[in-house]
Parts: sequence; C-alpha cells; structure tokens
Amino acid sequence: MTKHEQNTQQITPPDETLMTTSELMAFLNLSRTKIWTMIQNKGLPAFKFGGDYRFRKSEVMAWMERYRISSGQ
Repeated sequence: MTKHEQNTQQITPPDETLMTTSELMAFLNLSRTKIWTMIQNKGLPAFKFGGDYRFRKSEVMAWMERYRISSGQ
C-alpha cells in the first residue's frame, strides 16, 4: 500500500456500513418482499445499485424510530 493510499483510506463506522438486502432481512427478520414493499410504500431509505439495494444501518434505525409505539398504546 502506498503512502497516499494509507492517507486516503477511511474507516467506516459500524452504523454507516452498507448492508445488502439479505443482511437487512436477517437484521429485521423480514422477507425480501416485505423489505421491497417498505421501500416503495413506507419510505425505507435505500440506495439502488444496478438491480440490488443497499441500506445504511444508521438510516434504517432512524427510520424505524418513526414507528416506535409508547408503552401506553
């Protein structure tokens, strides 16, 4: 590795790592179809590269907070 590569290499924080659809399926225990539906109808944040989606864990967690219910509901 050159000195330039060492200086420009960045370490991605764990919550900023991009997850694949399969990884998100395991993380949320949901089907691929349900995840795709949530992207289209519920605004689940995703990046689309070619024919596949990628998800930033921190954005998914923030999005999920919109659906948190209080203990009184």
